[in-house]
Amino acid sequence: MAFGSKMLKAMLFAIVVGCCFFVWNAKANAADYYVDCSAGTNGTGTQVSPYNSFNSINSIGTMSAGDRILLKSGVTCNQQMTVTGQGNSTNYITIDSYGGTAKAKIIRNGNQADRGIKLTNPSYWKINNLEVGSAGTGILVTFSTAGHNDLSFTNLYFHDIYGIHQGSGSGNDSTGDAIWNSAGIEFTSKTFNASNPASTYIVDNVTFDTIEGTRNLDTISIDWYNSGYMNATGHKAAEHVFMNNLNMHGDNAGGGTGCDDGMRLTSVRYLTMINSKLDGEGGCHSDTGTAAIYIAFVSDSYILNSMFTNVPNTSSPDMVAFDYECCTDNLQINNNYIAGNAGAGISYLAIHPGLGLETNSVAGGNVFINNGSGSFRRAGNSDTPSGTIRDNLYSEPNNFLYQDGANYSGFTLTNNLQITNSSNIYHAAKQFSSTQGSSNWSYKAYNGSSWSNLGYYDTTGNIWQASSVSNVPQVSQFEMHPDTGVGKIVARAWTAPTSGTVSIRGRVLKSVIAGGDGVVARITKNGTRIWPAGGDQSVAYNDRFGYESNLDGVTVAAGDEIRFEITSGAAGSNQYDNVSWSPAVAYTASSIAAQWDFATAGSTEGWNNTNQISSSVSGGIWTITSSGGDPYSVGPNNLGIASSYRYLKIRLKNNTSDTGAKLFFITNADSTWNEAKSKTFTTAANMGSYTEYTIDMGTVAGWSGTIKSLRFDPFSTAGTMNVDYIWLTNTP
Repeated sequence: MAFGSKMLKAMLFAIVVGCCFFVWNAKANAADYYVDCSAGTNGTGTQVSPYNSFNSINSIGTMSAGDRILLKSGVTCNQQMTVTGQGNSTNYITIDSYGGTAKAKIIRNGNQADRGIKLTNPSYWKINNLEVGSAGTGILVTFSTAGHNDLSFTNLYFHDIYGIHQGSGSGNDSTGDAIWNSAGIEFTSKTFNASNPASTYIVDNVTFDTIEGTRNLDTISIDWYNSGYMNATGHKAAEHVFMNNLNMHGDNAGGGTGCDDGMRLTSVRYLTMINSKLDGEGGCHSDTGTAAIYIAFVSDSYILNSMFTNVPNTSSPDMVAFDYECCTDNLQINNNYIAGNAGAGISYLAIHPGLGLETNSVAGGNVFINNGSGSFRRAGNSDTPSGTIRDNLYSEPNNFLYQDGANYSGFTLTNNLQITNSSNIYHAAKQFSSTQGSSNWSYKAYNGSSWSNLGYYDTTGNIWQASSVSNVPQVSQFEMHPDTGVGKIVARAWTAPTSGTVSIRGRVLKSVIAGGDGVVARITKNGTRIWPAGGDQSVAYNDRFGYESNLDGVTVAAGDEIRFEITSGAAGSNQYDNVSWSPAVAYTASSIAAQWDFATAGSTEGWNNTNQISSSVSGGIWTITSSGGDPYSVGPNNLGIASSYRYLKIRLKNNTSDTGAKLFFITNADSTWNEAKSKTFTTAANMGSYTEYTIDMGTVAGWSGTIKSLRFDPFSTAGTMNVDYIWLTNTP
């Protein structure tokens, strides 16, 4: 992804930033300002007599420590709020909603010049519980001075934010707002006082928590108009940035000439991102390239326990999950799920001579699946990026290491394991489900005497918990939280579907670090600890980097249970014990040659509605509906499976009175469907629960050579059947 020539020149110079003293008109007491844009008349700003627009807020302009701007829940305002001011560590300035659970809304007119909130030179601000949409930028945070602290953005929803692309329109840096690309939250700077000492960040301690974005150009952009502010002391423009529970999906809104990315990170140090999902980002063509995350001048930072998927094919350059554009040091991307991107998973570029390079990069313990150009891409030879690529699991149709005119001579590669069939990779976050046992994952708790499945799924929070009134212990997509009390344990568990050898990848860390005495972690197989080898792993209360829980060569038999267990610290108090742990388990020496688990809603995984059949996939189940007396479905072609894999296992529930099911097959040597290459098996009628059937296809004379395709005839009548999985294995 290329810089514009103007921006390249800007990168060549260190921007001198420094401390300054802030002066504002302090009020005697902190004030609450209520705004209800649906009110017929403008009030005095109290809850009983609210303002009916932002005019009164904007006329105040400078807020004081402890002030709160409160917008009516569920009500839409169509106006820009323009504010500044300094809170302090005990009295933040707040923008929030009031009067209900729905977010207050700032919805503009869809023009590139529209803003939702413009916030200038803030320190100690919290912005919570808002929906912002249809603007050129949602929340514009702009700085002309350095030394700012503590900004928090929580529970925000951004949509339809677009119109500015690479400094166009009102984003220009002369008469405009110095916005490179439209974003839901945009950090930028236009001018600095060059007399200040070159020793201070622009802003320190920034939190983004529970942020959703869709149909934006970017959802979050820490960009500084693409200028890479840094100085001789090594400070970055933004330091100590924490991102948690981001949900960015389908950011595809162009700004005239393209949508480059879903997030831009420029001149950041000490970033931690966890528990996040970026799906379908960079969803329209851009001549300069697309990525889920664009990265430049980022150092000492960690992206952990998250998912980056499905950057679409827009015929753009790159189309990657991570674009290491330039000049990073010690940026670690560890223990993530990176799949389905049209380009590569991670791209290391060396295309900006004289600016610097990527050094000490680490990519470890990730899962890579079906990325179009491979797991990694190296392009450009202006320098030699360096780092370590280790302990990753990958199942790629094309490449693990894609050499786009460049090589990996600066990288050390160790213990990266190829998994031939992606269906042999089980990922806890990717396959998290509201159904216990789906994709072999379950969610459990130990009460001090026995284990049991958690009994209630909260559909609002997408959390497994003890009951509708008891939210601990709990397990969510990325996190776990134990119950209070010594000896209480919470776990996500994986049950081996068949015998084999597996590798385990994962990282356990604290999500919440406000206090407590930490937690204890372990991995067990059938109740016996297998990690760590020397004793349980303590995780300190403030450890957001955590410990890798990697194992290789673990033998399992069908039905073995591997549990990822968390218990509170020695005192048994579970306060602040939110733990991030989204492990992966993969068969590395598997007895399964083909596996259809129907884990993705809407995907039949290549099984076709061939004759008298319609079907759907939901909740890990393929539901077949027959409309006649000869229904059948033909599976994927060109399987290329040796006939030594002779046992077909199918777990199903027959909802008809017809008990005669049949399997057909063709081979590379004989591609004619006929009765000679079929086998009938009997199912129970009108089943109330699922049963696994094992069919020995090796007893059929034609089962030899290489198996090309399968056909399934569920019954000979109208009705339905539910199929949980179909496996082809060499183990009965």
